[in-house]
Amino acid sequence: MRLKARAVASVLTNVWFAVAVAVVLLVAGSAFFSSTVDTPYQWVGAALNGLAVGVSGVYVGTTARHPRRRDTRP
Repeated sequence: MRLKARAVASVLTNVWFAVAVAVVLLVAGSAFFSSTVDTPYQWVGAALNGLAVGVSGVYVGTTARHPRRRDTRP
């Protein structure tokens, strides 16, 4: 079980995975924003797009600054 947790942690702290998640969030947020233009819910699309941009930036920034361990202890 501990090995699985380490594998998940290593994937979630990978910078390239974080960038891929950020791109997916940006595309999804932009698609939702563009689908709500000229509707009464345009403000919801703008708010969710801003939220997606903020969350993706925080995730990539946190992952990029995450300290890397160089030891090989189990």
